[in-house]
Amino acid sequence: MDDKIKVLITSVLKPVDDVRSCYKIGQSLAQTNKYEVNIIGFDSKKKYQHENIFLHPVFKFRRNSVKRLFAPFSVLKKFIKLKPKLIIVNTPELLWVMYLIKILFGTRIIYDIQENYRLNVKYSAVDNSITKIISLLFLYFTEGASKYFVSGYFLAEDCYINQLNFFHKKPYIKLLNKSVQPIQEIDKPIIIAEGMPIKFIYSGTIGESYGTIEAVDFCKQLYKLNPKITLIIVGYSSDYKYFKLLQKECENQSFIKLIANDSPIPQTEVIDQIKNSDVALLPYHLNYNIKGRFPTKIYDYLALGIPMIIPPHTRWKAFLEKYNAGICVNYQHPNNTATILKQLYATEYYRFRPKSEIQWKSQEATLEKFIDNVLSN
Repeated sequence: MDDKIKVLITSVLKPVDDVRSCYKIGQSLAQTNKYEVNIIGFDSKKKYQHENIFLHPVFKFRRNSVKRLFAPFSVLKKFIKLKPKLIIVNTPELLWVMYLIKILFGTRIIYDIQENYRLNVKYSAVDNSITKIISLLFLYFTEGASKYFVSGYFLAEDCYINQLNFFHKKPYIKLLNKSVQPIQEIDKPIIIAEGMPIKFIYSGTIGESYGTIEAVDFCKQLYKLNPKITLIIVGYSSDYKYFKLLQKECENQSFIKLIANDSPIPQTEVIDQIKNSDVALLPYHLNYNIKGRFPTKIYDYLALGIPMIIPPHTRWKAFLEKYNAGICVNYQHPNNTATILKQLYATEYYRFRPKSEIQWKSQEATLEKFIDNVLSN
């Protein structure tokens, strides 16, 4: 008889093989052989396989589709079929159906706070004023009510402790988005030889706040000085208008390759592109909703030994300096690109190698103990 504890991890817009849900939390629990992990999410091109992980791709619609309104009912239907003992939810729009499940079935619930959705809405360039007001009211009500229904919280960022207060009276742990990639063995510092081809990469979410177009403009300036450079952009954008602008910026630019469409790119493909690159670009706009966060991709670039060019963010800069892993550039005003290129050539990268402190597995014991406590109380 199979006596594994059933766990359900659920989202709306993230793919079923989302890195955090599947490769991090899901795999950490599954490998203990104590849990059967079920993941609900968006349909994915790549099918992940693990003997204790089961994927349920129940969603397939655009972000603004009316079908999204019915997503909670699909989750409820799947819950009734699976009957898990624990649900880990990471989408605020699913919280109300979680509360209903808690009332009717007494199921343990953990809210995995992956973003400060309130700040995202407040500083969004996409939503109009009425939509923002409605969205913010919904978030304040549903997230605020979570303290009455959930058993605990995961925090994906340190800054949420100060930014959000609805979880302070409940158990919570920081579960940072550290890398699941093995640390690349490098026997000597990395040097980018002057005049040699440089393969730049921009990976991850494509959008205005992430500075994707600034990455293109930056590389256009560098290309004038070194026509041997290339830029690969691999990622996904939910902002249709911005994505069209990006496509226009990349038109007739033979040194730029855009690998993106209307659905998330499989993580394995993203990692393959990163491994084949020389320098990673992180041209974030340091708005209030971003500057308190720590990009997941920094952990991956560190693990894979990829030098980075980051914006002038004090915390990110200090973290990279531990390993001599990159340089700082103001992407909005990249004055004197010739000097930037010289700095890129003159720097010795990864004179100090990162260790387990950047890896997800360093948090697994904390995660497992927290889950055990939630289920036993």
